[in-house]
Amino acid sequence: MVRLRSRLIAPALVLGSAFAILPLPGGAAVDSPLALAADGGLSLNAALAALESANPTVRAARLAQQAARAELARVDVKPNPTVQAQVSNTEARRYPYAATDRLVRVEQLFERGSKRELRAATAQAGEQAAGFDLADALRRQRVELTSAYLELAAAQRLADLAAENLLGYERLLEATQKRVAAGDLAPVDATRLRVEAERAANEERAAQAARAQAQLGVAVLLGAEAQAARLRATDGLDGRDALDTLATQARDTLDRGLDSAIARRPDLRAAERRVIAATQARALAASLRTRDVTLGVQADRAPSFGGTVFGVSATIPLFVNNDFSGEIARAQADVDAAQAAFERTRAAALAEALRAHAQLQSAAQRGLRLLDQTLPAAQRVADALEIAYQQGAASLTDLFDARRQRTAVQAEAIRAQADFGQAHAAWRAAIDGETGATPPGKP
Repeated sequence: MVRLRSRLIAPALVLGSAFAILPLPGGAAVDSPLALAADGGLSLNAALAALESANPTVRAARLAQQAARAELARVDVKPNPTVQAQVSNTEARRYPYAATDRLVRVEQLFERGSKRELRAATAQAGEQAAGFDLADALRRQRVELTSAYLELAAAQRLADLAAENLLGYERLLEATQKRVAAGDLAPVDATRLRVEAERAANEERAAQAARAQAQLGVAVLLGAEAQAARLRATDGLDGRDALDTLATQARDTLDRGLDSAIARRPDLRAAERRVIAATQARALAASLRTRDVTLGVQADRAPSFGGTVFGVSATIPLFVNNDFSGEIARAQADVDAAQAAFERTRAAALAEALRAHAQLQSAAQRGLRLLDQTLPAAQRVADALEIAYQQGAASLTDLFDARRQRTAVQAEAIRAQADFGQAHAAWRAAIDGETGATPPGKP
């Protein structure tokens, strides 16, 4: 048997491994939490479970949430009191301690107009918005990871298909060489078949490289670049029944209306919280016109007074030069901007849901057409021409054409199934913030 296989080390994997061993800033290192099976197998649910702690984008969103939580702790406090101590002499050019004037003063600012409560309410709404930002980052990364995982599952099947196709040509070439040696076929037919086998070998190497790139795509999202070469998707692609069922469910959801569905999206809820935060900040700006009071008490040991004297004071600001109109106007503009951002986010969410539904239905129709009609027809034609060629009733050109057509249709069907899975993940994320982490083939 003529062996035309060759192994390919994908440059993308070499580059990914090189980056994976580079030290992080400050000497920090992040150990990948990704646990693979002995053979490198990874299910979609396991990948999604590891995403929250392993994905760099999600980690950054979590740090932003922690900063917002710290801001709440920072603003929900009373002002600190101040203490003043002073010593001065009472006679020029004389500094006897017994004749010094000694003063101690304590002051406390008392905020009025519910400033502390409004600061806390503003920060709390901001912290809630940051929490929904984290949920939205997780939603988006889940879609991206699901898409990359399905890309890997498809790449694995395409690589297997290319290997099977190459093996078929190798076997046919071996049989043809025997017929040429026996004088049943012209040598030119063996040469033509060898050229076709070389082409199949190139396709097999390209499929292996595509699989390596798909492995790296999943590994990058999970912060496990060093493990990319071992990754293997254990969940397959959606089958024919799943395509039909999930597409029907999506149509039913659309018929019931999308308003209530998209209301659960975290990006929309984050925008809503920012409107609340801006409204509270506007109230806080208006409260600046409520005068705060600073109360003070002091004790003054004054020899000239014959002992210690005490005093109290109250300080209030005079709004002579600034009545905080600018702060109030700016806060109102921030409210308007937050409301406009909410409306834009809602419109974008609705458009995304409609677009995802259209892509889902298109992918379902394409997949069903390929699986129900095109693929069976291509298989029947290829099988018939295989038999006809063996019996001498078909030319080598006819056989090549039939095999190429069958392989192309099989590859297109695999890509259509992957496209449907990706479209379904995008649809689920668009309507309720979830990706539908159910393994493919299980609606």
